Amino acid sequence: MNSNSVLSRFAIVLLAIYGLWSTSAMAEDLAFEPLALERVIDGDTFVASGIKIRLWGIDAPERDEPLYQHSRQALLHFLASGALTCSQIDMDRYGRSVMQCESDRQDVGALMVRAGFAKDFARYSKGFYAAEEEEARRGNLGIWH
Repeated sequence: MNSNSVLSRFAIVLLAIYGLWSTSAMAEDLAFEPLALERVIDGDTFVASGIKIRLWGIDAPERDEPLYQHSRQALLHFLASGALTCSQIDMDRYGRSVMQCESDRQDVGALMVRAGFAKDFARYSKGFYAAEEEEARRGNLGIWH
């Protein structure tokens, strides 16, 4: 192996490490910077400050399911109720940033599930919003009506 090949591989590794570090640093910064809501796509996906965000841990009705429009409107209401901050958890297979978000210092996922406009997505949340879902079920709210 010649020295140019070794240097090229070393440079690639350094660039990859820098890319991971800068992406992680940017995601951490989002937790402290208010985001500007641009549009709500459905009950668990929206765009803020140019970032397509999928709310972590919840699953809301899709376009062809009952209460889709109500769920979408509820998310718009909750997101617009105060300063919006998010912490990145992951990236999904569609290239969306999976984030846990707060609006007016309240967990938006919890608000959506408690109001009955989304379910606890236990496969990913490990039951994080199970209590809120049970509360909505007992109250016959939203999708549980």
